[in-house]
Amino acid sequence: MNKRLRKFMAVLLMLSLLAPTVACSQIEEMFDLDHGSHSSRKDRDRDDDDEDDDDEDEDEDEEEETETEETSETTDITDPSVDLGLGDITDADGDYDLTGLTYPDHVPTDAELHPAHATGTIGGDEASQLLDQVEHDILQHYIGTSYVDFEILYADPAAQGLSCDEVTWGSIETDDVAEAAFIDDQLDILYSIDPDQLDYQDRAFYDKVVYDLELSAYEIQYSAFAYYAPVFDPLIGPQCDLLFILDVLEFETVEDAENYILLLEDLDRYYDEICDFEEDRAARGFACTDSVYEDIAASFDGLASQEDDCFLYDSFAERLNNIAGLTDDQRTQLIADHDAAMHDYVFPEFRECSERMGALIGSGGVQQGVCAYPGGDAYYQVRFIAFANSSKTIDETLVELDSMLTGMMASVTAIASSGDTSWYNDYLNPACSMGDDVESNLDYLYDAIAPDFPDLPDHEYFTRDVPESLEENFSPAAYLGYHLDTYDHNMIITNRSGVDDTFGITCAHEGYPGHMFQSVYTRSVCEHPYLYICDSTGYAEGWATYVENYCYKYFVENESAMALLQADNELNVLIFARLDIGINYEGWDLTDCSDYLTELLGQSISDEGLQHMYQIVTNQPGYGVKYGIGFLNTGLTIQSVRDQFPDATDEEIFTAYLDALPLTFEMIEARMVESLG
Repeated sequence: MNKRLRKFMAVLLMLSLLAPTVACSQIEEMFDLDHGSHSSRKDRDRDDDDEDDDDEDEDEDEEEETETEETSETTDITDPSVDLGLGDITDADGDYDLTGLTYPDHVPTDAELHPAHATGTIGGDEASQLLDQVEHDILQHYIGTSYVDFEILYADPAAQGLSCDEVTWGSIETDDVAEAAFIDDQLDILYSIDPDQLDYQDRAFYDKVVYDLELSAYEIQYSAFAYYAPVFDPLIGPQCDLLFILDVLEFETVEDAENYILLLEDLDRYYDEICDFEEDRAARGFACTDSVYEDIAASFDGLASQEDDCFLYDSFAERLNNIAGLTDDQRTQLIADHDAAMHDYVFPEFRECSERMGALIGSGGVQQGVCAYPGGDAYYQVRFIAFANSSKTIDETLVELDSMLTGMMASVTAIASSGDTSWYNDYLNPACSMGDDVESNLDYLYDAIAPDFPDLPDHEYFTRDVPESLEENFSPAAYLGYHLDTYDHNMIITNRSGVDDTFGITCAHEGYPGHMFQSVYTRSVCEHPYLYICDSTGYAEGWATYVENYCYKYFVENESAMALLQADNELNVLIFARLDIGINYEGWDLTDCSDYLTELLGQSISDEGLQHMYQIVTNQPGYGVKYGIGFLNTGLTIQSVRDQFPDATDEEIFTAYLDALPLTFEMIEARMVESLG
């Protein structure tokens, strides 16, 4: 039985790794929608009865993401003839052309990432006003250059003091000198403040924004870092969600519709800029493998194929209905201008991108961890810290991760060899869903979790199905929060092709008590938007994955079956993170990965079965860390506080966790202890 179960779990694991790895989109991706034909809307008031909850229908829209790259020998970056300082590199290092680029010669210490500084003296109202100004300047700096971000983030950005002067997609190019100066200016202001004089909310913002800006100040020194991952990633690149982003921009005035058309025309410039970068990246020796370029070209081919029947034609016309006083002549002209922009700019640009990315096939890219790049070990360390949402080093985390994986496999083995088979049917045929629609599952979960989680403010959510033509590359579901100055713009997108007998668990991850729950609750208790706009993916995904597994208790009665189902889920994200670290930090190749899994799972895994996963984490170093280590750190943080307060209820623990706000896990634990103590 033990051997049989291990084999079965190994198969499940690899099938999962070959599917879209993450079943949700980033919380930072916020879209607005007031139209569409396959969606429903629901008001949610904790005091409403079930009949009231089922009365309303309306419309809205969506998005998602995932990632990719490849292995070979590492390049020696200790050659004394190579300048590793901040000055420009004028010679190629190994196979890389580093002309004009800078990179570090060692992995940074914590003291280098977060340098010591004198404690400030400003407190009281003056400190609070300074923090508000810093927050405004940061949001304006990063949001005001993109019309899309500006329109999506707030329902009323002007009320937040934000402005956007140009209708563009922004730029992938940055002025590193100006950016470094901006970061330094903000840090100088923050360092003038005495954090011990701040109240609970301001102290949270202060601690996190200083932490984030110090990491950014380190990264901005090294221009080579920008070349270590492609922009047009075939799974999470900007082309993957472009149509959905366009679909959710709403119109209240004729100018809104005209700006939308200008945005379509600007796509030509923006994507040409990215193509130029990808070509420069390949020419410098940082090329992707041929299979990746084939996938990128194919992603654009898929977009180009929709020219004749793209849903955006109807979507645009429907959104015009929201413009009060629009005349028939104006409507006709706007539709004609929109059609022209689609045919003259958008779809020709898709074809051009396919051709230019296809032309990079044969550039000689190899599949390897980022540690092979000059300064790649330092790059990965900083990404790891940011994605893991913790100040723990990689080595410290590996000890915890390996211990967790070993313990989980021991628990699985104990159940499988116990002689008790009462769990068998519930495990192989789980009934973890209340039907195949989102509303039924969220209605059930909303009531089921009530005793264990804090109350939410009144809010609304919308559901929408992924168009059939896009189902193949879309995950089973996604949550999108947008217009974050309200509680009513929450969207759950469902891929009907991915609905199965564990769909209720998917709904728990995306809805209650996962992403939507955390987003709405945090907005209700957090006074600084920066904290939920710029939260770490490790924080967001860590919570959603942790509570997803917690929610098996609402569907499965047999404890052994529940433990095994939770193990399936947890092993997927934890092993993915372990391989990410092995590949990008320890230099593992496919054989190393296969050997590791064989030892852990007791079952041989073919290199072919690992190829897709390997490509993901070499194309986007740290991708597995966001999810696996985010989940690990969430669980360790909550368990540590449980151990310190054994009499605390789950509701008290989860409330303390969420009330601590989206900070690093070390900050969260300290605030939880203070709250519960």
